[in-house]
Amino acid sequence: CPRPTYPGPVTALSPRLAAVVEALPLTPSSFVLEVGCGPGAAARAVAARLVDGRVVAIDRSATAVAAARRAGADLIAAGRLDVRQVA
Repeated sequence: CPRPTYPGPVTALSPRLAAVVEALPLTPSSFVLEVGCGPGAAARAVAARLVDGRVVAIDRSATAVAAARRAGADLIAAGRLDVRQVA
C-alpha cells in the first residue's frame, strides 16, 4: 500500500526522529497517541502516513501546542491530527 505524501514541514525531522517514525508499524488506519509532542514534528510525520487513521498529540506546554497546531493545520483540517494541551 503506497504511503500518502504531505507537502508540509514533515521533511524538517532530524535523522534520528525520521528513523523512529519510519520504524513504526503503522497501517493507513492506525490510531496513535503521542505524549509530549512538543512542536509536533513527529506527530505530523506520522499523520502524513495515515489515510483514515488519526494521531492525537498532547503536550502540557501551551506554546508547544500552539506551534504544533500552526504547523499541522492542514492535517488537522483533514482529520488526521488532533493536538491538545493537557496538565
